[in-house]
Amino acid sequence: MIGSRETGRNSELSQLPSTTNYRSLVRAFILRLCVAVTLAVIFVVGIELLTYWRGVENQHSMGPEVEAAVVQGTAEEREYWREQQPAQKVQYEPYVLWRRAPFNGSAISINADGIRRTLHTHCDAATFTVWLFGDSVMWGWGSPDSETIASLIAAHYESAGRQVCIVNYGEKGWANTQELIELVQQLKHADRKPDVVLFYDGGTEAFTAYENKRVDVHSNYLDFRNYLEGWITERKSGFSYLSRTNTYRLLENIAARVSPKQDSSDSVSESDAQTWSRAIMQNYQENMDIIGLLAKQYGFRPIFVWYPNMAVGHKQLTPDEAQLNLRLKKRFPGMDLVYRAAYEKCRAVSRPDLYYLGDLLDDTKTPLYRGIAHLNAAGNQIAADRLFQILETPPNPVIAKKPLLVLKANSVHLPESKANQTEP
Repeated sequence: MIGSRETGRNSELSQLPSTTNYRSLVRAFILRLCVAVTLAVIFVVGIELLTYWRGVENQHSMGPEVEAAVVQGTAEEREYWREQQPAQKVQYEPYVLWRRAPFNGSAISINADGIRRTLHTHCDAATFTVWLFGDSVMWGWGSPDSETIASLIAAHYESAGRQVCIVNYGEKGWANTQELIELVQQLKHADRKPDVVLFYDGGTEAFTAYENKRVDVHSNYLDFRNYLEGWITERKSGFSYLSRTNTYRLLENIAARVSPKQDSSDSVSESDAQTWSRAIMQNYQENMDIIGLLAKQYGFRPIFVWYPNMAVGHKQLTPDEAQLNLRLKKRFPGMDLVYRAAYEKCRAVSRPDLYYLGDLLDDTKTPLYRGIAHLNAAGNQIAADRLFQILETPPNPVIAKKPLLVLKANSVHLPESKANQTEP
């Protein structure tokens, strides 16, 4: 009897569907998987949004010296800082790589060719024409259109009763070789050729060498190179796009903080600075020679100026400027060695068309610097005064195609009156 009962029970079990338990297990697994995937997606999206927000916040963050400028500045200067971030957009430009995108604001105005507005200027076929080239210092970072060096030089001519056409070809991060290429492009295509071409350089020449560990390259050279060399790889199937996510960048930053690189190549020695500085000055003078040939062909006077710089001058820094200097040294260790070495090489060069202004601000004790070389309105005024003086006293009168103004003692702050240079 017992045997027959067991046999019957086994036959009943054998008649049950064999997949019942498996189906329930699969359903439970799929449910848990969907929940896990959903939570993972929410987590990743949350991290992406958080890191994006932090990135945008950092982009809009301002240093103490800028915050002070916003609070203490004029209404036009405050408007500049409201427009500064949207006006940062650049677009690709053949040969020179980047140019500002058009922007139409009240404090920042950039035309369709990427050229910033210069006030007090009038351009036609007969007007005395000056082209200005340089990096963000000439472009006018930190200054509304009316307070850029270009506008202040033009205001000098206007006060002297003479019309002038000043075109500000300055662009952020541009090195002198980019300026040379832009000059060639403009000479080829501009209807009105210049009477004078002035290059306002120095900082970017030194910084690009420091940044890339090589001379005669543009800003962010390594980033451009890595992007272009990886371009073909990114066009193939794969997951390389993940490296461009905000989450990936956050993880990279965390990894760098937890385990910082001990790479000796990141350090800068005095020997490196001296080696690069010699190459910087050799490259710069070769560019000067090429521009000199263009000057003879097109009939303009070339002028080359190295602008004031916090790292190389002997200005008595204000407390805010000293704090800014410390932050820059911490962020870019060894950069000041390269700046000083390059500027010393420039100072030692004796050429009639090269002007060294690294010590222009040495006797000024009031606040001037908003960056390692960016100046406030008073600083730009001092620089514009000196550049106007240079423009009006050509070393070789034969080069000038038109008679220049006779300098009046009260038309510009002369070096002998440096005590007055603190005033705009």
